[in-house]
Amino acid sequence: MTVAMAAWMLVRRHTWPRIVELSAAMVLPFAALLVPYWLGVLSAGALMIAAHVVMFPLMLAAMIWRRADYWH
Repeated sequence: MTVAMAAWMLVRRHTWPRIVELSAAMVLPFAALLVPYWLGVLSAGALMIAAHVVMFPLMLAAMIWRRADYWH
């Protein structure tokens, strides 16, 4: 999903720093929640749900922070 988003951002002529920011917003929730998953605190389903729920506000925050790059 991150690769597809990055490819579409390239098509839309976004800069590499913006692509990396949104890619990080997509990947970091999964990376952060892997530790509780490995410790058995989260199930695989809970990991997927929690990471996706956190991903969207992080992406929105990045887009609002750099709104000049996203709202033309």
